[in-house]
Amino acid sequence: MINLLKGRLGRHRFHPMLIHFPSALYPFSVVMDSIFLSTGTAAFGMAGMYALTGAVGTSVIAMIYGASDFIKIDTKSKAWNTAGIHALLNLGWLIVYTILLFYRMKHPEATIGWIYLTIMWITTAGLFFSNYLGANLIIKYHIGIDEE
Repeated sequence: MINLLKGRLGRHRFHPMLIHFPSALYPFSVVMDSIFLSTGTAAFGMAGMYALTGAVGTSVIAMIYGASDFIKIDTKSKAWNTAGIHALLNLGWLIVYTILLFYRMKHPEATIGWIYLTIMWITTAGLFFSNYLGANLIIKYHIGIDEE
């Protein structure tokens, strides 16, 4: 039933199941960090860092399974172009989020500032766009859907 190498749970692919975690945790992290910056309450800052850690971790796993789905798309189709842009954007967002996470881990005593928060908000807005492209792949091109 579960096939880790093919990235499937029965007939369902892992990638569309996994992406919901980082898609929820990144915005949650930026909201918690915004509240922390405005109130100074340490619990919000810790919640933001834990959410960012979980989001980066699940993003890596989701990208592995997303890459396995990507290589199955015909290179001559319009879906391949959309999937390529989706993948490159998400890789870029992951790199930015990972750098921000390492900054937070290396400097836990430092409070986050407006520059950090602005980068988080811009990256999260970009993530929403690349998530739109991913949804478009499923809805318009039926990528990852077994047609019977």
